[in-house]
Amino acid sequence: MVALSPRTPSRLLVASLATVAAVLAVATDAGAQTDARVEWPQFQGGPGHPGRAEAVDGPPPPYRVRWTFPAPDGTSLSGAVVAQGTAIALGREAVYGVDLATGEAAWEVPRPGGPLSVPAVGEVQGELVLAYLEGPATPAPSPTPSPPSPDGSRAGESTLVAVDLGDLGERWRAGLGAVARGGVTVDGDAVYVADQSGIVHALALDDGAERWTAEVGGRCDLPLAVGEGRVYAVCRDADERRVLIAALDIEDGERLWSVSPQVGSTAVSAPAVVDGGVVVGTADRLVRMLGGQDGEERWSALTLSLFSPVASPAAGGDGVLVADVGGGLYRLGLRDGRRRWGFQFNELILRSSPVRSGGAVLVGLNDGRLAAVDVGTGRLVWEGGPTPGLVGTIAVSAEAIVAVKGGPDAGLIAFENDPQGDVVDIPSPTELALGTTLARAGLAALLVFALAYGLGLLGRRRFADAFEAPDAGEGP
Repeated sequence: MVALSPRTPSRLLVASLATVAAVLAVATDAGAQTDARVEWPQFQGGPGHPGRAEAVDGPPPPYRVRWTFPAPDGTSLSGAVVAQGTAIALGREAVYGVDLATGEAAWEVPRPGGPLSVPAVGEVQGELVLAYLEGPATPAPSPTPSPPSPDGSRAGESTLVAVDLGDLGERWRAGLGAVARGGVTVDGDAVYVADQSGIVHALALDDGAERWTAEVGGRCDLPLAVGEGRVYAVCRDADERRVLIAALDIEDGERLWSVSPQVGSTAVSAPAVVDGGVVVGTADRLVRMLGGQDGEERWSALTLSLFSPVASPAAGGDGVLVADVGGGLYRLGLRDGRRRWGFQFNELILRSSPVRSGGAVLVGLNDGRLAAVDVGTGRLVWEGGPTPGLVGTIAVSAEAIVAVKGGPDAGLIAFENDPQGDVVDIPSPTELALGTTLARAGLAALLVFALAYGLGLLGRRRFADAFEAPDAGEGP
């Protein structure tokens, strides 16, 4: 038996701790490298639509244009994701990888048509996997029905495709049985998508194997939000003019709850997971926070306009960020929904969700401006000039902001920090500047009083005889 000296346990402990620390350091570095490879993995930066990059912080304002990338087919592109120094977006004819530094096309993968939606990037055993929707392609006239493809998909339905980003080889594909427009959500080792027949699909990111499907009803054409063990779907029933909001168990798709706000319209925003619940904007101009466990309304907040169905609320530190179609950008209290600030742009916000970068909230406007509002004060700190075509869905990386661009050269546009640019400090046009307003009101009142007093003196001098009282001794 070997005898240990009194110092040996301490030395062993120190050595063990050093070994553990080294392993953790390596794991942390590896995790940091993995995170750094994927800066904006999906719509709104994450499965719950947080509206910020989890691995990096984006560049602060002011900005300048870094590059533009018109859609190669001359139509338009989807919102982008950012991975491996590349902005990735869907086009009608291909999936395009755009070099984040130069704006040049780095690669493309053929895509046979279908609605444009935001793809998603996940990881399988250290390898990055891109998942996206394609089809249905516009079919050529045929007297007989088209046979199914090897994956079982048929003409007239969308297909979910997974590609390895390392070599751009196809990993798998799965037919969905209906058209899907809402894009792809990836959470961990699973990928989620909803279709227009009201079905939510959960598949394995590794091999595309079906894990479960769940019927919500209506048309589910908005991005799914995933978080805290639940999948949130917002679907629209046009026949009954109602919105369905449902929470599904992430393990088996069991419906945990569903609600249908009585608003008499199907206008609704995409959902966002915030503080254990889900936030949705509905047609009655209310932002609603629903409890994640039971769907009960925690609070609601009124805005000035409706919400875009292709936009989503976002988390704003200790609050909720939301934009309405009429040009309103708001920060609401996380616990009570009370408005912390609001900024009103004199322009529509049709296809942009609020995102955070460098301490600012960014939003794209319909007149082609990108605007930045301080997340703490709600005051405008920068805005670009109007350009042809709207600025839409935004992605954030450490070096650049990548947004959808409309107009004659529709595609993507990238912004970077401008070290020679200037920031501003401008309140919302609707904000009451108390000191200035009271001073102006006081000056106006003084002018009115002086004018009235002057006219009174003039009138008294001119008509004094007419209004002078008669002497006591004088008769009528």
